[in-house]
Amino acid sequence: MNVEWVAFLIVFASALTASVFVVALYSLGIRFLATPAPPVRRADGSLEPNGPSRDDEDDDVEHLGRPRWATVAANVCFGLSIIAVLVGIYLIVPALHGLG
Repeated sequence: MNVEWVAFLIVFASALTASVFVVALYSLGIRFLATPAPPVRRADGSLEPNGPSRDDEDDDVEHLGRPRWATVAANVCFGLSIIAVLVGIYLIVPALHGLG
């Protein structure tokens, strides 16, 4: 039995690259979901040091969510990682390639 080491190294490198790519996309998506809300300006123009102050009586949190661009970027990262996983499954499973 003779092992083709060049082919083995190509498969190893492409599998390592693909797994790093998928994990990086997924973790980047999680990071985008953890993006905090922008700081709130006080009446004098300065910024709140630790985000908006909370009061039990005045609990209007309408504008305190993460920025829309961060949610869109997270969904794009999750979508790309799902596509990469599906392409990998397609390449591995011969029954998906068709008989024709």
